[in-house]
Amino acid sequence: MRRPHLPVHPHPVENLSLEEITKQISLYQARIGIDINPLAEEIRIITSKVVSDSIIMSRIKHPLILKKKMQLFNVTDIFLIDDVYGIRVIVDKVEQAYEVLNEISQVLCGDIILDYFKEPKKVSGKTTIQFLKFVAFINNTAFEIQITTKGRHKINEVQHKEYHDIKYSKLNL
Repeated sequence: MRRPHLPVHPHPVENLSLEEITKQISLYQARIGIDINPLAEEIRIITSKVVSDSIIMSRIKHPLILKKKMQLFNVTDIFLIDDVYGIRVIVDKVEQAYEVLNEISQVLCGDIILDYFKEPKKVSGKTTIQFLKFVAFINNTAFEIQITTKGRHKINEVQHKEYHDIKYSKLNL
């Protein structure tokens, strides 16, 4: 279920304060109707049906990073960002990642958005980041589930930071 394309808000995101972004995060949490930790536990339960020893990590996007992302996409509506909540499922093998994806997609409404195992994401010309990105919806509110392997997790983290540094370097905050 992909979100319909919504019009860009007429006020530039640069005018939003971090306090306003934090308020939007609270609105997001109210609308999704579940805190990140219980949601991560639900994902662990779903995942355990196919992989018994996966690692589940979760985070709420930091307000400053969220503001940068909103500025990059020129939106002021937090509901247009699909990774305010982020959950990462870490498994042993790539085959298990696809099994987990299949199980999650049978339980949660959403779409596989990216398959970086089949087409690894390049950062600075290097083939680096490898994971599956599934955007799920609860109460019409998107959140991201990344599925990767233990072997790729640390590499992905380092390369993702480099990717963000490059992506956000031209923004004025």
